[in-house]
This record gives sequence, C-alpha cells and structure tokens, in this order.
Amino acid sequence: MAKKLYDVAIPLGSYTDRDGTEKTRWQNVGAILEGDKGPYLLLDRWFNPAGLPNPDNRTSVILTLMEARNR
Repeated sequence: MAKKLYDVAIPLGSYTDRDGTEKTRWQNVGAILEGDKGPYLLLDRWFNPAGLPNPDNRTSVILTLMEARNR
C-alpha cells in the first residue's frame, strides 16, 4: 500500500484573517506517494497549470510540497 509523503499545492492568492494578518490561500492539486517501486506524483485530473495566473510571463509553474496531514 502506498504511503502519502507530501501534499502538492499551489498558492491562489491571499486573504486577511481576523487578526489582520495577510495569509496565503492554498489549493491542493495532488500528492507525492511512496510505493513499492519508489516515490511518484499523483495529480488531480482537473488541475491544468496553463490556467494559472502568469503575471511575470514565466515558462514554468512552482508546485509546493507540504508535509502530508494525517486525516
């Protein structure tokens, strides 16, 4: 059975919490899992990096790996 190592997320913007602190709004788009043959990336089918905002006209997308939450 595969073990989830990381959540894969992208920043979608920011918001201000009740205390007035600006925070990043994250969207989970997949996971890094450890299988019998090593680690692999699992992306949600709806995720299309071409649809992300690109104000700096970059040719790449940064996906952030976050420690997997035990749910």
